Formats: sequence, structure tokens, C-alpha cells
Amino acid sequence: MPYFRPILCLNPGSMPGNFGWRTAAMDSEMLRKPANRPASARVVRKFSDFRSEEEGGVTIFVVMLFVMMILFGGIAVDVMRFEWRRVTLQETMDRAMLSAANLVIPPDETPQTVAQSWFDVAGLGDELTVDYSAPVITGESTNSSRRVVGTARVRSYNHFMHMMDYPWFEGPVASGAQQGVSKIEVLLVLDVTGSMGEASGTTTKIAALRTAATNFVNILKFNRDAGGNYTIPKDPNNLISIGMVPYSSNVNIPVPLRNQFTVTDISTWDAIPNAGVPNINCFEIPETTFGQTGLSRTTSIRMAAVADTSRSVPNFSTTTTTAGGTVTLSRATPVAPNMNSNEVVCNHGDNPGTATNETTGNMVLLPTTVPATVTNQIALLQPRGRTSIAVGMRWGSALMDETARPIYSALRGGEPAMAGRPVNNNDAETRKIIVLMTDGDHVASKHVRDAFKSGPSPIWRGADGNLAIRFTNGGAALTGGTRPFIGTGRTCSGWSLADTTSNGVTVSRNYFIPHLKPNSVAQRRNSDPEGQGTGTVITGACAPLSWQAAPTWTGSGTVRQLDWSEVWRFVRIDWMVEQLYIRSGVTGTSNYDTVYNHFVGDYLQNDAYMDGLLNTNCTAAKTAGFEVFGIVLGDNVNEAPVRNCSSSGTGFYYRAYNGSELNSAFEQIAVLVSPLKLTQ
Repeated sequence: MPYFRPILCLNPGSMPGNFGWRTAAMDSEMLRKPANRPASARVVRKFSDFRSEEEGGVTIFVVMLFVMMILFGGIAVDVMRFEWRRVTLQETMDRAMLSAANLVIPPDETPQTVAQSWFDVAGLGDELTVDYSAPVITGESTNSSRRVVGTARVRSYNHFMHMMDYPWFEGPVASGAQQGVSKIEVLLVLDVTGSMGEASGTTTKIAALRTAATNFVNILKFNRDAGGNYTIPKDPNNLISIGMVPYSSNVNIPVPLRNQFTVTDISTWDAIPNAGVPNINCFEIPETTFGQTGLSRTTSIRMAAVADTSRSVPNFSTTTTTAGGTVTLSRATPVAPNMNSNEVVCNHGDNPGTATNETTGNMVLLPTTVPATVTNQIALLQPRGRTSIAVGMRWGSALMDETARPIYSALRGGEPAMAGRPVNNNDAETRKIIVLMTDGDHVASKHVRDAFKSGPSPIWRGADGNLAIRFTNGGAALTGGTRPFIGTGRTCSGWSLADTTSNGVTVSRNYFIPHLKPNSVAQRRNSDPEGQGTGTVITGACAPLSWQAAPTWTGSGTVRQLDWSEVWRFVRIDWMVEQLYIRSGVTGTSNYDTVYNHFVGDYLQNDAYMDGLLNTNCTAAKTAGFEVFGIVLGDNVNEAPVRNCSSSGTGFYYRAYNGSELNSAFEQIAVLVSPLKLTQ
């Protein structure tokens, strides 16, 4: 039991001195010193004190947290290094597979060598703390597709986790790519204007275009053989169709295609109405339709008159004497149109320098799956005319649009693979491709005004090829003017041209026959017979024998009234203005520009307006789901119209400065058109 020591509270004075002193000393010491506790009590007290002590308590936590940060940071570094190396290998593998799956790899390469070259260039394995296994390339190939699969492994050695008995991370990568033929509809919209005949390096632009366009077709339809030639078919199911729209100032279409539309002003030929000029058929598509892709087959469309609209410097003079008239120094016999002129509104592109009949060369080719049909047509392209990119694109979008299907059915019905084409614009399994190429800027061209495209003209033609024109009061097309001196009281170099009446019939000399009028006329003196004057010779004077009551003359044979479209077949507009109108001296026909502009106007106004039409139609095409690839050839060409027309994204627009670059552009587009994609 506890021991209690009694304390005596005594008065020190009542005790003996010695006893009382010691007792006080001992009591004082006992008050100052605690009694000794057992060991267990002391341990409990120590733990209690430690629990209540706060100084330095975070240190241990910080030390533990720091160790954990080092541990997890090291893990993160090792994982990041592995993932970075894995992604590097994966990206290299993807690129290698895409290249190896390309259908147009060089003939001396294999998919394995192509893929390995990517790994060699990438420099994988240059580091000491990573191992890349050699890639394993497998796959299969057919005439129309190639599929390639590659696998490899990467091992990344750890800097930190080896202390945790994880010396490395290792993982596989795999990739696959395939290029194959899907359903594709292609239209080549190609510039064949006069400038395409210019030199380009060691060749001409048109020759370079023929080569490039032919290669384009071959890449789409064939694989290369061991000799590098495109001879191995790769579209056995005829899934790719290719057509062509050559354009200049207009687009020439074949008669069967023309007959699929409702048209007016078809030319008369050899007195047969609506026969049309052989191998020349151009529409003047309404400008209001450029905001759409389809072209109505029921709404009436005017044909363009085939005419030589070139102008000359007027070479004539007038006299103001009483016997005055007009004289020209050019030939009075008809001058035929120059069908090789860039001023012909719609040109067939025949090259007179060759014996080959190329009148169908610059003509629309409706899409086909037969490559030889396309390449043969490409070989006939000839440079002619001015530049109207907008018109070319308008035809391209019209023939690509789903509404053209009845046309294909009618004209390509004998080609089973063309059944159902063009497919719907939104068809998810078909690519609709337009390749638009030009070497120049828009140039406004001339055209015959609507009133003079077809219908009876006041012009007559004899069997000898000479012409006469009839002037009547109130007539159309400047033919209502007053004949020289009629109603003025004056004479025609001394002879009267007034109307005469015989047996109740009024005879008027209202036919002017230009080849019967000499440049100088001797005036009548005394009773000289008509046209045999012996008086003063006056340059450009009125010649009475050139005015007849009927369009007949010696050697004329059968004289036939011409349709306006036939007039342009036989003579140039310039000749008609000078010889049939101005030379006649009829009132109101003395000014060259006035007469010329009466018949001829600007087609599509100006280049800025044409740029706008192109942009409008290109927007409609892209909205309809068509992919538009643009190519501009040459130096001084405004790129903006074609670049803006091209689809957005990489690989849709190309600038070529020579034939080699033009060929490269077509080849790159052909590769892009063929589907190439990663499959895993």
C-alpha cells in the first residue's frame, strides 16, 4: 500500500532545538522533490507528452511526400518516353503504309522497299535506350486495289522504374493502308484557246496538255508494267468514267448532244433549215443559269451563230459629188470566213496544216469508261479562239449534274457500265471530280446578235458565188435606207434609177450587186447607153449597172435568198459591212462602226463579269458536292478566278509554269483521285 510520511506541524519553539531544526529541513526537501514513480508511469507520461507536442510534426510527412513525388515523377518520365517513342513509330508506320499502298509506285520498287525507305529516313533506333524491331510488311494486290499491313514493336528502357524491377516498357504498333478503285466520275474541262499554241519550253502548251491529260487518264485506268508503261488495267469493273469539255470562247458539242436540248437558231445548211453547221454546235447558255449545276432540257436555249467576227481597218472613201458614192479598195468578190481565226465564235479546231480531218477535235466528249476513247479525243485538241473559262465550267457542271442522267441513258446506253450515271449529287459512294485547266485570263469575245442568227436575210447568192443585197423602204437590218438619189431629183451618174412602171407593174432597182460596181465610173454624156458613159471619170461614183430590178447578173445562174446563218457561212461580217452596205451608198450605212455594231455585240460583256459568272457556277458545283481541282498554266495569268473555283483544302489547286509542271499537276491529281486511306 502507499507509504505516507506524516508531517508534524509543531511549533519549533516547543521542541528541543535539534529535533525541531532537522524536522523543518526534511519537510522543506520533501516539498521540493517529487516522490519516485514506477517505470510504467513514466512511459505513459512520455507518450502523452509526445502526443501533445506539435513542433516538427510536418517534417516526416514532407519527407514521405517527396519520396512519393520522386517515385511517381520517375514513373511518368518513363511512361512518357515510351509513349513518345511508340507514337513516333506509329506515325512512321502510317506514312510507310500509305506510300506502300500507292498504286502508282515506281516499277522498280515493291511495297516492302517503299515502306522500308520511310523507316530508314526516319532514323529510328539512333538512341541507346530504345529498340525498334524491323517492320513486317504483308498485303495483297489486285488489278484495281492494293492493301498493305505493317507491324513492329518498340522497347523503351526505363531510367527510374528499373528500381522497381520494371527494366523496360514494350508494345506493338500496327498500321494498314489501302488504295482501291471506287466509283468515280471525272470531267476534264480543258483550255484549247489560241494561246495554247504558244511555245512552252521545248514544246507547245497544247502538246504539253495532250501529254498531261493522257497520262492522267492512264494513271486512273492502268497500272504500270515492268517497263514503266501504263498497260495493266486496274479498273476491271469499269467504275471510273472520264469525259472532256474543251473550251475557248464557247464549247462545241456533237449533234446528238445538241438534240438532247430544246434549242433555237439552228443554222441552215445547203438550203436545209435546222440542219446545223457540220461539226459545229455552240449554245449561248443563259447567264441566269450559272447559279446552278443542272441545265434544263426543256427551256429554250439559243444557238451561237458560227461567224467570223474579225474586224479590219475600214479601207474606203466617199465622194460628195452629184454622182458620188462609196469606194473600197478591198476585193468586191466575197471573202470567206477564216475558220482558223481566233475571232470565230464557235470553232471546230481543224488544223489546215494536216491532212487529218480534225473537225471533231475540240468537241465535248460525254463521259465513258473506255480510256482509249478519251485519249484518242485528247490527241485531236487544237488551239483556237478566245478564253471563256466560265462557259467551259458551266458545261462541266451541267454534264456532271444528276439531271444529265437521261442524256447518258440516250447516248451511252450501249455501254452497260454507264447505266445510272451520273449518279445523284449526294451519292456517298461516288466521287464527282472536275479538273479545270486554263492558261489565261477571261477575254470577252464577239457574237452575232440574236436578230441575225437565223431567218431570212436580204442577201442573195448566185451560182457563181457572188452576192446581192436588197434594200426596201421599211426593211430590217439597215435595208430600209434610201437608195442613192431616189426621190432627190438627181441621177445615178447621169442615169435615172427611179422606179418604172410597165404594164401596170412597178419595177424598182433595189438590188445592189457589189461586184458589178467599179471603183471609178464615167459619167453619162449626151445619150450614152446606161453604164457606158464617156464623160468625166469619178472615183466612187454611182454605177447604174450595179443596181438591178432582180438579183440576177451574167453568170449568176440560180440566185437563192440566204438565211442569216448561211450568210456567215459564205462571207466574213467585215466584208458584208464594207461591200454590201457601205459600198452601196444607201442612206445610213456610211459609218463602219455603226453598221458593224448593228450585227455584232460582246459575248458575256467583259472579263470581270465573266470572273463573276465563273465564281457563281463554281460555288454551285461545290455546294452540289463536286470536287473541283484547278490548274493554271503560264506566267502572266491571274490565278484568283481558278484558285477561288477550286475546292478548299490541300491538293486542289496547282500553278504550273511549263509542260513538265503541268504534267506533274495532272499526275498528282490522278493519284489523289484514286482513294488512298489508312485502314487500321
